[in-house]
Amino acid sequence: MINLFLAVLFSAALCAPASAQVKRVKSEESLFLDLQKTGLGALNELDEKRKFLELVRLEKQKLQGKMLGDIYDNAYEYYRNGNYEDAKDLALKIISIDPNHQDAHMLLEASNQLRGSLRPGMSEKLMLEDRFKTALSYYTEGRIVEAHTKMTEVVKLSPNNIKARYWLSKMKEDLKEYYFQKGMQDYQARDLKGSLDDLYNALLIRPRDTLIITWITRVEDELRQQRANDLLKSALEFYAQGRLKDAHDGLRRALEVQPGDSKAGKLLAEVRTELENGFLAAGKKFYGSRRYTEAIGEWDKAKPYTANMAYINNLISRARQQMKLEGEEKKRRADEAARRAKTEEEARLKEEEDRKKAEAEAKKRGLSVEEVVKKPQGVTEENRMAAQQHYMEGIKYFQNSNYDKARDEWTIARQLDPGNADAAAGLKRIESILSGGQ
Repeated sequence: MINLFLAVLFSAALCAPASAQVKRVKSEESLFLDLQKTGLGALNELDEKRKFLELVRLEKQKLQGKMLGDIYDNAYEYYRNGNYEDAKDLALKIISIDPNHQDAHMLLEASNQLRGSLRPGMSEKLMLEDRFKTALSYYTEGRIVEAHTKMTEVVKLSPNNIKARYWLSKMKEDLKEYYFQKGMQDYQARDLKGSLDDLYNALLIRPRDTLIITWITRVEDELRQQRANDLLKSALEFYAQGRLKDAHDGLRRALEVQPGDSKAGKLLAEVRTELENGFLAAGKKFYGSRRYTEAIGEWDKAKPYTANMAYINNLISRARQQMKLEGEEKKRRADEAARRAKTEEEARLKEEEDRKKAEAEAKKRGLSVEEVVKKPQGVTEENRMAAQQHYMEGIKYFQNSNYDKARDEWTIARQLDPGNADAAAGLKRIESILSGGQ
């Protein structure tokens, strides 16, 4: 679908007048918006949009290169047939789409020079001879690159020119040597990137030259090592500043450039350990403060740096289990408090009702309220306080998962104060746990 859309776009561009072509060449952003209109839908994520635009750009380049090549072939055919007007028009269309198309510029210049000539054949011969002489002049002056460029134009415009082809072949060897020597000079000046560019230019001329290939391999290795050393130096600076995350990322990039760098590998292992230990310590501190969510967050951050994922997963699992247990205990206490409040309210209302009945009965019988209501002997205040103390001791044992001791304490509390609902609920909870329930 993308190829079809781009094909329509370029076809429309080629049919338009040359003066309007520059305005109609679309940017990658415009292509993206146009493609949305074709039904591809909106892309919300920035990374997805960037990837899509890159895909559009690559497809555009491939399609543009093929189409411009076909158009140039047609323009050159017009030129060879002496139809310089149409050759010029097609060359202008190519340049409007790709201003850097050198062959189109060459064809446009030649077509303009020959257009309207009364004797085109003679004019072309003179033009080519002039370019040929200019190329030889450059060559004599040692201007190898310019000489090669000019002689290449002569050969492209006149492929059957044996003399030009001979000199082009000779210049190629000199041009290869020129780029090779320039690459060596850049290498001596420690401009490794410039050296590599020159050596690749030499390789394009002589693709199987083993000496050039050997030097390219050497310079690339040194360039990688230089890049790795720069990254390592930067990582060490971050490490000294305590910026462990930046140091870690820099060391990883250094190892991507130079995988066998032992210094970077050793330091990366140390930084990973420090990062892991830092997150583990922070998580344990949060855990000790019962801030389990924050603890889990810190332990999750340690995962990219650990070699023992099972240990971290166990810490997280324990924190989640503790969150669950404390949540259940909190809910139980809230329920128990609500139940106790309800029971106390019901007892108060009943006591109020009994008091009113006793007052009415006492008034009716002419007795005092105390004579009518004889309170049964209840739990002494001393026993009630002792029972509460045993209940609190049982709480401590329960929180430490010592259920037997907790049961003993709460049993004593019930014996001292049979009405202690907290002790009764605790005993019930222990029985549920020991029987395998929650």
